[in-house]
Amino acid sequence: MRPGYGMFQQQATKMRLTPQLRKAITILQLSTPELLEVVQQEAIENPVLEFAGNEWDAFNNTSKFHRANGSRAPIYDPLDQAASNEISLEKHLKEQLSFVKKISPPTREIVELIIGNLDNNGYLGASLDEISDVCKVDLAQAELALRILQGFEPVGIGARNVRECLLLQVQSLSLCYPLVSLLIRNHLKDVADYRIHKLSKILQVSAQEIQAAIEVIKGLNPRPGAAFHIEAIHYIIPEVIIEKAGEQLVVMIHQAASPRLSLNGYYEQMGKDSGGNNEATKFLSSKLNSAMFFLKCLEQRRKTIFRVAQAIVEEQTEFFWKGASYLKPMTLKHIADKLGVHESTVSRATAGKYAQTPWGIYELKYFFPSGLQMDLGDSASSERIKKRLKEWIHGENHAKPYSDQQLTELMNDEGFQISRRTVTKYREELGISSSLRRKRI
Repeated sequence: MRPGYGMFQQQATKMRLTPQLRKAITILQLSTPELLEVVQQEAIENPVLEFAGNEWDAFNNTSKFHRANGSRAPIYDPLDQAASNEISLEKHLKEQLSFVKKISPPTREIVELIIGNLDNNGYLGASLDEISDVCKVDLAQAELALRILQGFEPVGIGARNVRECLLLQVQSLSLCYPLVSLLIRNHLKDVADYRIHKLSKILQVSAQEIQAAIEVIKGLNPRPGAAFHIEAIHYIIPEVIIEKAGEQLVVMIHQAASPRLSLNGYYEQMGKDSGGNNEATKFLSSKLNSAMFFLKCLEQRRKTIFRVAQAIVEEQTEFFWKGASYLKPMTLKHIADKLGVHESTVSRATAGKYAQTPWGIYELKYFFPSGLQMDLGDSASSERIKKRLKEWIHGENHAKPYSDQQLTELMNDEGFQISRRTVTKYREELGISSSLRRKRI
């Protein structure tokens, strides 16, 4: 037979996601804040749905109380009257500028322009040449305006680089540190690399003096404006509450994670009574079906998260009783097999979800740490390894700190089968410097 093109019929089995299944999966993987937004939007778009009790007030943050005569009045919350701490860097600097009296109007305008060109760390990104060109003034006047600004708080503001920022802070100190200024001006790279002996040889001073100067530099703030940079606050609403009750661990779903929605009784009865085939009846029927499916998805989400959380508690019992060092390695597949569901279901049920435990609030993903094999056949979680590393480093001799190789040998002696590369990785994740930088003479 000759090869050629043609049309043939062939039967094949394929799995396709229906719109309803897609919606159920989407609802399962939503975090609590995202779920609350979706629920609120669904209640607005579908008149058949309504919140049970006063949950609508909770969604709109309109907490109210009833007086004896039935009238309502807002509750007085003293926290609403508290002064806001959200002061921007620009406002803070302009307030200081308003107290400077002996300054000409043109110079004041230049200072305001410089303030407007500071970045979130308090550094001036534009050059003085650009400032003088924009303001149509000579370079000397722009330099004067910059010096005025650099006299404001926080110290180091208006610097054009890290070196200038640190020097401004050193000059403001009550004690004189000529060695510190010299290191910042000419040897900042060696200071960052903690080359004490090299600096001692170059500057002809003792290693102890170099180390003392470096300690002063470490106490300076290279980002003086960062404290005024206000980022959005993200609140965590735990999906699950895990508490100790006598000799048992109790798992509960947080009320906010399972909004109490129900069908409006009037519309539900209207849908049962109406037997017509008009547009209004079709519209009401579609809304009722949509509402019932949405409520089913919410209930399925609640049950899935509860089952997953309960399985986690059963597998990580020692953690909830004794603390983080008893967290053992566990995979998503292990919980999936335990519950008889797909691994992706466990992944969606834990992603972005948090649990309130006796030891604090943790993301559910936290309870699935990677592990390392131990000599005795047991396994240890990465959290346990990190905790032991911190203990070793905390108790080390500061004059002779442990190197990563020495830490590896110590861990191996305790039964942890761990490589030096892994020790370095965990140490960096803990934010601990290398042995060279931890050394104190």
